[in-house]
Amino acid sequence: MGVFSRDKFKLNYFNRLVLTINFIVLLVAYTIYLNKIFTPVQIPYFNFISIGYPIIFFVVVLFLLYWLLFSWRHFILVLILSSGTFYPIYLSYPIHNFSKQSKEVANLSVMTFNTHGFKEDGTFELIENNLTDIILLQESRENQQKKWKEDKLEGYYSEYYDLLSIHSKYPIIKTNEIKQTEGNLSGHAAYFDIDLGFDTIRVINLYMEPMYIDKALVKDIIKSNTAEEIEESSKKIESKLIRGMVMHEKRLRELVPFIKKSPHPILLASDLNSTPGSYEYETLNSFLSDSYIQAGEGNGTTFHGFKFPIRIDYMFHSKPFEVIEAKVIRKKFSDHFPVIISYKLHN
Repeated sequence: MGVFSRDKFKLNYFNRLVLTINFIVLLVAYTIYLNKIFTPVQIPYFNFISIGYPIIFFVVVLFLLYWLLFSWRHFILVLILSSGTFYPIYLSYPIHNFSKQSKEVANLSVMTFNTHGFKEDGTFELIENNLTDIILLQESRENQQKKWKEDKLEGYYSEYYDLLSIHSKYPIIKTNEIKQTEGNLSGHAAYFDIDLGFDTIRVINLYMEPMYIDKALVKDIIKSNTAEEIEESSKKIESKLIRGMVMHEKRLRELVPFIKKSPHPILLASDLNSTPGSYEYETLNSFLSDSYIQAGEGNGTTFHGFKFPIRIDYMFHSKPFEVIEAKVIRKKFSDHFPVIISYKLHN
């Protein structure tokens, strides 16, 4: 009898139950890939998986540890079946980046940062200590930073659109808001054509519609004493999530054609209000590349407002750009962390 014979895989009743539950968890985990196929309008619930994926993946790892201790044969089987669950978590935690091999020298640095309205002391100083060639800000109005810009960003060209700001060392030769014609949306998008001297690039600043899920709503679920209270609070969160995801889909339906028609290489900075593996992420990543994944390493979490690891702030780029360095500045002067990417733009 071989080491993988049928008799060697026999399990008692309890472990058959464990294996069944394991398979169900894996099935749920793999539904994250259906965000490549179904939109939130069609089926929003697959997008929920992307939000809670770190928890699902943690459960997958617990099952692997269980089988490693109980049966190495079942461990190998479950490890093979679980292999596809590692990539979505890698999009937030590229612990070791195998593609980070470039020896090119960067010729452009870009920051994207949701400043949370500069509510926290030290936010301006955080930007000043990490100045880049192009600074893209969300939740930052002109009147909140006008004096700071005059005092600290001398020589930068600046443009403002409601909650969006850009500061650039290079001339901004054309700019406009990317207006949304479908629905009354609360997010914003604008583009900026920038003359680098040797080439012109198009930079898009995108603040995707927020979900309006605050800490109080999350605490309501934690502090609920009855099933009815939990259900009521959960339905509120579900409703807000679905509404936000549908608005995101409307935004992307008009933004994607704009991206495809661009006459210049594109950089897109965004507080996407969506996690890796989501419909929103998959849509943008099908036309542009996720800059942080090209060269970033370690914890890619960019939002810490809920004490739960979430990556929702991104830089995307088109093919003429090569990512040289990518990092998250883990300083808590906003509920978001700044993301800084250094690029080499090839002629």
